[in-house]
Amino acid sequence: MKSVAIIGVGQTHHARRRTDVTQIGLAREAALRALEDANLTIDDIDSIVVCTGPVLFAAVNQPEKWLVDALGARMKPVVRVTSGGGTGLAGALAAVNQIRGGFAERVLVVAYDKLSEGALQYSISTLYDPFWGREFAVGIMGFSAAAWRGRMGRLGHTEEAAAMVSVKNHKNAFLNEYAHVRRDVSVEDVLNSRPLCWPIKLLDVPPISDGACAVVLSSGDIGEKSENPAWIRGMSYYSEADNAANRSTIQSEPLEIAARHVYAEAGITNPRRQVDVVEVQEPYTCFELSYYESLGLCEPGGAAALMASGATQIDGDIPVNASGGCMGANPIGATGLIRLAEVAQQVRGKAGEHQIDGAKVGLMQAGGGWANLRGVAVVSSQKG
Repeated sequence: MKSVAIIGVGQTHHARRRTDVTQIGLAREAALRALEDANLTIDDIDSIVVCTGPVLFAAVNQPEKWLVDALGARMKPVVRVTSGGGTGLAGALAAVNQIRGGFAERVLVVAYDKLSEGALQYSISTLYDPFWGREFAVGIMGFSAAAWRGRMGRLGHTEEAAAMVSVKNHKNAFLNEYAHVRRDVSVEDVLNSRPLCWPIKLLDVPPISDGACAVVLSSGDIGEKSENPAWIRGMSYYSEADNAANRSTIQSEPLEIAARHVYAEAGITNPRRQVDVVEVQEPYTCFELSYYESLGLCEPGGAAALMASGATQIDGDIPVNASGGCMGANPIGATGLIRLAEVAQQVRGKAGEHQIDGAKVGLMQAGGGWANLRGVAVVSSQKG
């Protein structure tokens, strides 16, 4: 299979409201930084993939049309991808397939959301199936609370276990220059924060952010000539029906399938020992715990114990969300690509203050929909 490398990464400084730029300015900021990192100009790019959340998130219909001139994409192939929180990973996979299929040699993937300009909660409520779900719509938070409650009842995972995720990720965000939430919190702070939908509380929830991320992907021949490429060793994105009667809320079957396929492609048989750094897209703290199990970082039901052991801390043996994850910044349409960009920078040795010493293999996860879309990627400093 044709090799693909990440040769350039760019990210904006995220904020609750980026009033200094328009939406196209926000996307352009990340794109220019990625091109500069790759030592390229837009003239060197063969194709562009635009990634955003649902259009109501930022209140612009068909935003890829806005971006054509801003990105210098005139007379270039442009496609837009959207799938909620996993959009950035889905867009990256589209770019990988363009390269592997021989359509392009260099693809620019730009993901962004300017959530301060849209109607986020209204948008989420209208995503429900109009026949099966909308009448009973409780938002993604209600669904997530029910899923967490199920894990608490069956596995004994406590509110404290999820609170420890919040503490870890908030602490790590202090080291990330792009994060817009830098807040030191304790387990007690999380447990005593305002209840939203029990057992979810305010400090279990990421912020709402304006921000963008971009990566440049290339074919293997170009990647070999680039400085510090991060090699895509495997990437998959799977789904299940959002209202299936037999759908498990304890584990994500699509995530387990995606991980299994990516590990086989990357030659990973023991992710806990073969992976150096992990980035997961945690829309709520409880989800990060379930990801530990689905990704094979611990045995089923062992996530709370893994968290308590300190293994997933930035100085642990399997650091998770050294960047702070979504707790540091959460521009929904971009957050999946940010996770990929972060592990790429780790294996390139360019992650700044949250760099993990000696990181050679990175694993990332992202997902969207009603937690029914899940994807995984592995990147490495070695081509393989």
